[in-house]
Amino acid sequence: MLAALTSCIAQKNSNSPISDNSTAARPVLHFTPEKNWINDPNGMFFYQGEYHLFYQYNPYGEKWGHMSWGHAVSKDLITWEHLPIALEEEDKVMIFSGSAVVDHQNTSGFGTGNVPPIVAIYTAYDAKSGFQSQSIAYSNDKGRTFTKYDQNPVIDLKKADFRDPKVFWYQADQKWIMTVSLSQEKKVQFYSSKDLKKWDLMSEFGPAGVTAGIWECPDLFQLDYNNESVWVLGVNLGTHSIAGGSGLQYFLGDFDGKSFKVNKSLTKEPLNFIEYGKDFYAAVVWNGTPKETKERKWLGWMNNWEYADKVPYYGWRGSMSVPRTLSLEKKDGFFYLKQEPVKEIDNYKKKSIVKSEATIEQANKLLSSFTKSDSLSFSTVFTVNPSTIHDFLRFNIKSKGSSIINFSYNKNTNELILERRKSDKYVNSKQFPTIQKIKLDHSDKEFQVRIIVDKYSMEVFTHDGKYVFTNLFFAPNSVLNVSFETSKQDQKLVFKSVGLDTYL
Repeated sequence: MLAALTSCIAQKNSNSPISDNSTAARPVLHFTPEKNWINDPNGMFFYQGEYHLFYQYNPYGEKWGHMSWGHAVSKDLITWEHLPIALEEEDKVMIFSGSAVVDHQNTSGFGTGNVPPIVAIYTAYDAKSGFQSQSIAYSNDKGRTFTKYDQNPVIDLKKADFRDPKVFWYQADQKWIMTVSLSQEKKVQFYSSKDLKKWDLMSEFGPAGVTAGIWECPDLFQLDYNNESVWVLGVNLGTHSIAGGSGLQYFLGDFDGKSFKVNKSLTKEPLNFIEYGKDFYAAVVWNGTPKETKERKWLGWMNNWEYADKVPYYGWRGSMSVPRTLSLEKKDGFFYLKQEPVKEIDNYKKKSIVKSEATIEQANKLLSSFTKSDSLSFSTVFTVNPSTIHDFLRFNIKSKGSSIINFSYNKNTNELILERRKSDKYVNSKQFPTIQKIKLDHSDKEFQVRIIVDKYSMEVFTHDGKYVFTNLFFAPNSVLNVSFETSKQDQKLVFKSVGLDTYL
C-alpha cells in the first residue's frame, strides 16, 4: 500500500526547465500527481468552497495498472492539495472511472451526523472474471476517507465493457440519474434511483455520431442560454476522434427524466466536437458548482491513448488540462458549446503586458523578452483581422531553429491550422505528429486567439472558445524560441492588440 500523500503542493512551486538531464518542471496551471501514472478525471464535485478532483491513478508505477482513485482538493482550481488515495484496488478488483455526489438529503442512509454523506459511484473491474460492474462507497468526512458499500455491486450486467457512471440529482422527479456506457456497443444507458443503491434501467441512447471506436466517460448535464435550456450528452471516444485517437463528441437535445433524444433543430452540424486537438479526453463536469445551469466547469486528461504510455516520465506521467468554463452559445439560430480557461488563472499572473496597434516586430520583441528567461508558462492574446492579412499569420514555437508546434490562420484557405512535428526523442509514436484544421465561416470578420503555453502543453482558444486545440509538445525549454511569423506580403501587418501574461 502506498503511503498517504499529505503535503500541500501548489503546482507553481517549480520552474526548472525541461532538459535531458533533469526532472521536468511541473506545469504552473495544470494539475499533476506527485508521482506515477494518471489518466481520467473522476468523481468531481464542489462542496463548501472546495473543488474535489479524483483521478485514475497507479500507486505503484509509471504506466497504466492497479487502477485506484487519487484525490486532491482546491479552492481555486489552480493550487491543489494532495490527499491520501481515496479508493484502492483490492483483491484484484480495480477502481475504474466514475463520479461522486453530495447526498444532501441523505437518501442513501449513509449519513451519520449533520454533514451530508459523499457517495462515490465507480466501475469495479474484476480481473478474475473480466467483468465490469457499478459499485458505490461513502464518506462522512467530506470525502477524506471512503467506506465501500458491503453489498456491492449495485448494478451488475455480467459484461466486460460496462463502465464510467456519471450521477446527478434530478430535481423534477426527486431522484438520482446515472449515465453509463456500454463501450463496445456504442451505447449510453440511463438508470434512476431513489437511494443510490437500487437502480432501475430507464432507456438507452446510441449508436449515434462517431461509432468507429469505443464509447467512454459519458456525461449528461443541462445548460441555459438566456431563457432557453438545452441538455448536453457528452461521449468520449477512445479512438477515431476528429484529430485522431482519443477525443470527445457531444449531442444536444431533450431529456424528460427517462430518456435523451437528439433535437436536430438545435445544431447546425450532424457531428459536434468540443475539442479539435489531440490531447483532451475523458472530460466531465463538476457536480454542484455555482451557476451550474448557466455555465459548468470541467477539465480533461491531457493525453491520448495512441501514445499515452510513451510520453516522457518526469517523476510522474500524465496531467490534466487547464480547468475550463463550459457554456452554451447561439449563432444564426443554432446552439454550440464553448469553453474558456477559468478566470481563476488570472490570479496567478506574474506580469501582464498589453499593446495596441503593435507591429509584428513589436509583438516578437515582447515575446522574446520573456522567452529568454528560464520559464515557459505564459499566455498570449492577439486579434486576427482576416481583411488585413494577405497569406498567413503563424504563432510558432521552435527548438534549435526547427518548429516543434505552431498555430496559424491561412487566409487563402480560410482555415485555422495546428501543426505538431515529429518528436521521436521524446514521444516515439507515429501518431504523435499531427495537423489539425478547421474551416472557418466567412462571416468571421475578426476574432481573438488566446494561447496558453505551460511547460509542455499548448492550448489554443479562438472565437470566444468555440474552437479549442489542446496539444502536448516536448523539447528542452532552454532552447525554445516563440515568435509570430508571416509571409513577405504580411510583414507590415499590425495587430489591433497583443498581450502577454507570465505566471508564477
